Parts: sequence; C-alpha cells; structure tokens
Amino acid sequence: MTHFASRRGSALAITLIALTVLLLLVVGAITFTGRNQSAAVAKTRSDRVEACAETARRYLLSRLKVFGTGAVPVTSISLEQVLQDDQVVADSSVMRTAHLGDTASAPTAAVLASSSFSSGKDQVSDAANTLREGTAGGSYYRVVVMCDEPGGRQAETEFVFRFGI
Repeated sequence: MTHFASRRGSALAITLIALTVLLLLVVGAITFTGRNQSAAVAKTRSDRVEACAETARRYLLSRLKVFGTGAVPVTSISLEQVLQDDQVVADSSVMRTAHLGDTASAPTAAVLASSSFSSGKDQVSDAANTLREGTAGGSYYRVVVMCDEPGGRQAETEFVFRFGI
C-alpha cells in the first residue's frame, strides 16, 4: 500500500510543476504582447509627427508663389499653421518655422552660396555638348520647419531649395 501512495504523490507534484511552468509561459506571452503593443503605438505616434514635418516642408514650398520673388525676403518667411489632423482642436498639430525646443535665437532661414553646390553657376565645367544648368539665376535657401504635437512630440526637417529668377 505504501508503494502506491508514493506514486500518486509524485504524479500530483509533477502535474503541479507542469501547470506552474505553463502558467509562467502564459504570463510571459501576455507581458510580451503588452510591450509589443506599446511599441507599435509609439511608432505610430512617431510616424505621425514625421509626416507632419514633411507636410510643413511641402506647405512652405507651395506658399512661395504666394509670397512672390520680391515682395517678402525668403529669409523672413514665417510659418505658423494649425493642421486639421484631429477632431478635437486642442489635439491638433502645429507646423511652424522653428527649431526643436523653439530656440528663438537660431535662424530658421538662411541664404546659401551657389558655389557650395555641384550645380552652382560659378563652378568650372566642360560645356561641350552639354546643357548648362545653374544659369537661370535664383538663390539657394536653407529652411528649418518643425511640427509640434500637444503630447510633447516634435519633429524637425531642414531642407535646401532654389528660389527666384
């Protein structure tokens, strides 16, 4: 009789150990799923603010025709636009010409020398059987735009473009 009792006792212990291991695996899977979901939410928010900064760049370039070539200097152009990207107005993103942290001392637009680019008109190159680029005029500008979300996320885009005749 004592021989059968020890077998039943060990089977119960093995079952309890197996259930404990299974429980630990399930808890680990649930924890991993929660972390994965929070990482996906953070990535979505990051993508949203990066898309907003790209929208600010495209919006500024589209507004250059409105500003005109001589009416307002490009270096003094200021952008402060609220995007309609959320149903609640207080949660909408704002695109502006600024740096991260909104340091007012740093300029957001500057004129660049045309000689610093490969298509600059002052550079020496072979003109035989080639179409010359860079003789149409205009100036190169470096502009910084950023997007700011109410949640505290910010993204900055710095780009160079040529404008004017």
